[in-house]
Amino acid sequence: MQRRKVTFKLYPTAAQLARLEAWTRLHCELYNAALQERIEAWQKAGRSISYYDQQNMLPEIKDCRPELVELGSHALQQTLRRLDLAFQAFFRRVRAGEKPGYPRFKAAARFAGFSYPDPAGWKLMQQGVRGGTLRLGSGEAAMSIRLRGKHRFAEAKPNDLTIVRRSGEWHASITLRVPEETCARERTGHQCRGIDLGIEQWATFDDGSTIENPRWTRTELPRLAALQRARARKRKGSARYKRLSMQAARLHDRIANLRREFLHQETAKLVRACSLIATEQLQPKNMSRTAKGSIERPGRRVRQKAGLNREILSAGFGMAHQMLAYKAEEAGTRFHLSETRQIKPSQRCAACWEVVPKTLAQRVHACPHCGHTAPRDKNSALVVLIDALTPGTGVAARPKPLARQRAKSKSVTRETPATTTQGV
Repeated sequence: MQRRKVTFKLYPTAAQLARLEAWTRLHCELYNAALQERIEAWQKAGRSISYYDQQNMLPEIKDCRPELVELGSHALQQTLRRLDLAFQAFFRRVRAGEKPGYPRFKAAARFAGFSYPDPAGWKLMQQGVRGGTLRLGSGEAAMSIRLRGKHRFAEAKPNDLTIVRRSGEWHASITLRVPEETCARERTGHQCRGIDLGIEQWATFDDGSTIENPRWTRTELPRLAALQRARARKRKGSARYKRLSMQAARLHDRIANLRREFLHQETAKLVRACSLIATEQLQPKNMSRTAKGSIERPGRRVRQKAGLNREILSAGFGMAHQMLAYKAEEAGTRFHLSETRQIKPSQRCAACWEVVPKTLAQRVHACPHCGHTAPRDKNSALVVLIDALTPGTGVAARPKPLARQRAKSKSVTRETPATTTQGV
């Protein structure tokens, strides 16, 4: 069985909207009360309270607070488990020497939502092609909320549900358990493609063809800047300030939805047409680090690097890799990731395999060793494709540098290489 997550948009009535907001406030109150209990127990008695200690107190709490009964025992337990996961992450960061980030109290207006960890307490009823109903609760207290959305699985069993409030709209995120045969995708082609993901062109293939970068953030940036300027002139916390904040948040959601739709369409086309997809490992988190530096060592060209970081994050390289990985598995397509630190696709010659250092401004690869000339991105796509097709050149089969590679060649590029291997 495979697990796949689908998201539906909810269309509650005015009465249902009031109940959803009331339920969210109750979950937020339980979360904050559990956090306060942990803090006071440690400050006053030096005692740590576990998730199971707080879970066992839920029956007594529901006797004192009858309004919590209609929320469901499993949903309340999941809220307590959410706090426990926050503490586990806090202690993990402390042990790793990172910035701890102690769990904080949450305002009801900023509490994202609540979850059902299993199929108890809710039911998804699909009606028609794109419509349906989500039933929450049981008995007379249950409510049926109209929803919109669909998934491609003919046979699926719901596993868990998360109700999320985002930018004033409500969504239902459901995890489905899908059989292997139902999850499989049809593949119509047997091409072998090398891909170089970039900013000027979102994708460049080994044959020189490209996919244009829609640049969603750049397109909407003037409108977003206008909303932020207008909000800056309003008093913080006023009705107009909140209205402009909501408009900016919805614009960000629109950009994210456009990005996700584009990535889903393009990755699905690639997986459907290819038996082998090769690209290099990318770490957008490292690539988009700030250039501010420190007081002792201030950075250079900070504004230019900030614009580059915005374009890198807008392209969605990390999300594209994740989509390609699971879709390739569903279609029986081989997905190969070349290790950037060893292969150096943007620096290596696809004809003679020599390393030719280049700056980011040099967009044409010209090899002084063999005379091979090609656009830089096309050459990189050829390198990763050769790495995927050549026996013994895979990441797992090459613990040492290649024979013709200089052991410690200094590159003049400012690109940040990947340092970890992603499992596919």
